[in-house]
Amino acid sequence: MKALCFTVDLDRDVNIQVPGKAQAGSLDRGAGTEPRFSSSEKGLEVLLDVLGETGVQATFFAEGRTLETISSRGLSRHEVGIHGYDHEDLTSLSGHDLRMSMSRAVAAVRRVVNRSPVSFRAPYMKVNDAVLCALPEFGIKYDSSEYAPLGASILPRRLPCGVAELPVPEGLDSSGRKIAAYLWPMHEGKRQPEDYVRMASEVRGGVFVLATHTWHMVESRDRGPMGAAEASKNAKNVQKTIEGIIDLGFEPTTVSEAVRHAEALRG
Repeated sequence: MKALCFTVDLDRDVNIQVPGKAQAGSLDRGAGTEPRFSSSEKGLEVLLDVLGETGVQATFFAEGRTLETISSRGLSRHEVGIHGYDHEDLTSLSGHDLRMSMSRAVAAVRRVVNRSPVSFRAPYMKVNDAVLCALPEFGIKYDSSEYAPLGASILPRRLPCGVAELPVPEGLDSSGRKIAAYLWPMHEGKRQPEDYVRMASEVRGGVFVLATHTWHMVESRDRGPMGAAEASKNAKNVQKTIEGIIDLGFEPTTVSEAVRHAEALRG
């Protein structure tokens, strides 16, 4: 088995933690840190076009408020999991507030795509036992909130709470620099598609999880909103990355399907 899971964090623009608030804000571009959603909406359209061109079904980890705020046409063709409601650091919440966030996030997915979510990625990739143990209460069976060392075989594992963990790989590139399978350095001009294809080439079997954000398709954290030419190049780089990994023999699939397939093969 060689599977590619292209995963997307569908969240507010350039999310940041705001002191004293559980709700995340957006990086201040001169109008304060109130949440913005326009880049996320534009980036979703760009990504859906790329996925349509490549024929890839992705897993979107949707932040509830973003999902309720932006247009989500075309999203129902993909797997939609949850990513908090207000991009909260879930590990900092009380048990009541954690469950309130989870409940609102699940309800948002049900309203928008008319399906119950079964997958989860924690905001900021911050998770603990309390968060993981709460997931089954909301029908969540699959988590992708952890990093794992890049190796010849990357397979899901069952956590004590019963949820299957499908990690994002991280390792070292050919020059010895740390690299994770999140595409944000490429969106910031610090990585090339070949870096991620080379990562995937080290995986001989199992599941390679690739990740990005919707807003990052059209807005740079460092430089602000992208011009048309830069956004177009960004989209082409994402497509080149996906196609390069598929050319290595990886079959694109969703998080839930990848876990089910891997566990069926293991018996």
